[in-house]
Amino acid sequence: MASENNETAALADDLLQRPLSAVCDTEETVHHVLTNRRVGLTRGGDETTVIEPGTDYGAVAAITDRRLLFLVGVPPGHETDFRTEVAYDDVEAVEKRTETLTQSLVVETERERFEFTARKARAVDEAVDVLESTLAEHVLDRASAHHESAREATEPADSATELEAALDAYRRAATLLGDEDEPVSDAERAAREDAEAVLARLVAAHREHAAACADAADWELAADNDESAYELLVDAREAYDRALELARAYPPGDPDAIERERAAVVETLEPLKVRFAVANA
Repeated sequence: MASENNETAALADDLLQRPLSAVCDTEETVHHVLTNRRVGLTRGGDETTVIEPGTDYGAVAAITDRRLLFLVGVPPGHETDFRTEVAYDDVEAVEKRTETLTQSLVVETERERFEFTARKARAVDEAVDVLESTLAEHVLDRASAHHESAREATEPADSATELEAALDAYRRAATLLGDEDEPVSDAERAAREDAEAVLARLVAAHREHAAACADAADWELAADNDESAYELLVDAREAYDRALELARAYPPGDPDAIERERAAVVETLEPLKVRFAVANA
């Protein structure tokens, strides 16, 4: 285990039964450590539980390059340190909560809420900054992986699925990196450029998928397979709808051309829609 703050890591070791390195992988890097000596960890979900450290022990929150670790030194009723971790993919919100004389790092997932208290506001501020930065790096790595998968996809629909996931990740990263009071960072600028490239490819992928569905529908209509043609045309319309939504929201995306392509699909689709409605009446 590598640590970016040996002094803080040593303090964390003093508060636990085992050194922090014992619960980290050998190649895992600890970016930041937050500690308290009495309060422990509050864990909320279906019910709220406070895990307090035993006598002569304390609690540690460790932000690593892989996960967020919470450890409490030998709580009453336990024979060893309490340990739980939060995967970065599961983190939905990070904030600081302030009360009289104390501040807490608050981390929320879909089902749980973790509160880790420290006396010094600056310590919690630093922990929030480091955690948000680490989360942003993780999210950007995930976005890049989806972008690469989209490049390798052979079908427009598969490419669009990967690009949608990449776009979601870039939006999340923008939220984590953005700060109205700070100049735009190199990381934020690079993320914006990558997101713009993803958007352009995403619009193109949806249009390609829509066009492929429309062409396939023509073949089905020629073979009198109206039901298959109808399903393909619905898929084409939905793909054009998404392409049009993106093109309007993030110019330049040539929404006029997409509208014309969509209109041609709708023109073929509507008679089939009426025909099926009458048949099923």
